[in-house]
Amino acid sequence: MTHLDALLGTLLLRNNCVVIPAFGGFVANHISAKVDVKNGLITPPSKALSFNKNLNNNDGLIINHLANEKKISFDVAQSIISLEVQQIKAQLNDGKRIHFHNVGFLYTNTAGKIAFEQDRFFNLLLSSYGLGNVQFISEEEEIEAVIQTPRAVNTQKELAFDTPNIVLDKEEVETAKTEETKEIEHPAVAKKSSGGILLKIVKYAAVAALVPLAFYSFWIPMKTDVLKSGIIYKDDFNPFKSSEDIKYQATVKKEVLTIDSVQPLATLSSITDNLNSAAPVFAYPLDEDLFIPVWRKKQEVNSIENSEVNEVVTAKNSYHAIVGCFGDPTNASDLISDLKSKGFNAYEVDVRGGLHRISAGNTTNRSEISSLREKLASTNLNVWILKK
Repeated sequence: MTHLDALLGTLLLRNNCVVIPAFGGFVANHISAKVDVKNGLITPPSKALSFNKNLNNNDGLIINHLANEKKISFDVAQSIISLEVQQIKAQLNDGKRIHFHNVGFLYTNTAGKIAFEQDRFFNLLLSSYGLGNVQFISEEEEIEAVIQTPRAVNTQKELAFDTPNIVLDKEEVETAKTEETKEIEHPAVAKKSSGGILLKIVKYAAVAALVPLAFYSFWIPMKTDVLKSGIIYKDDFNPFKSSEDIKYQATVKKEVLTIDSVQPLATLSSITDNLNSAAPVFAYPLDEDLFIPVWRKKQEVNSIENSEVNEVVTAKNSYHAIVGCFGDPTNASDLISDLKSKGFNAYEVDVRGGLHRISAGNTTNRSEISSLREKLASTNLNVWILKK
């Protein structure tokens, strides 16, 4: 909440004009109480606010109040208000709405001018502070509430005096009165009875909907395997379908294994001696005393040799100048060769996510890696730093 947001509503309670320096002023006009007989509403006296951007001269009201409240000097308070006015203007230029607590909104309309919308739920008239609207029974509701039964009176007179030669029993007269009273039933009573019927229908419909829900809540967990499998089938909702046990018969097909011939056990030395002399054989140590000779294709040997040449052992917490990531190791090797020809100590850092990450150099000094990054600017390569 800004200082203007906190001060503006308080000052408008005690003043009819509050000016924001270099921005505009709020002017209040007194509105008398209103009585709306048709809708049954009494509105208390209030203030109607309007905004005038031409009232921008500093009258000192806001700045003095802020200085006294915050215990600061007049100049400091003036600089605070000036800064907030600049922020309000910038927000209005961006199309935002500026809200002042208990006062209203400022916004820029379609014509590019500042418009004001007052807060309808807060009364700024101090003499009416705390008063709200008063609701009373309107004339239309009072007329509808009056029940007129002239027909019943006339009917009673006809029963008593229109047939002088016929003497009616007391019970017959009471029955006639009851029937006539039912005929002239008030619309409000009829509406109430229809509402009661509708309520009963809704209750019966709710009960009818809950009965199958309660049934299936018991049926499905008890009669199906939904708790074990976690799957509900369409047939599970049919309580009349009988479940048949499916029996599985295992079919075993026996195969006869025959041995044509048994090869004699050959030693490892005899196998390696019979290999083509042109095929390269490498000895991989398992421990200090045991070595296993392995034959590899020439293409695999070259790739292994290249990877061994490209791998560089670096210290921990080193900075690596990453210049490329390749899924094809051939492309990675080509970039390393190109960088080495330009004088960079290029190497493959690691393989992450199937991508070979190539670095143009590494160092543990942060300033040295920055200078290396500047040298790589001439290669037109995208460089980013990896700490590893």
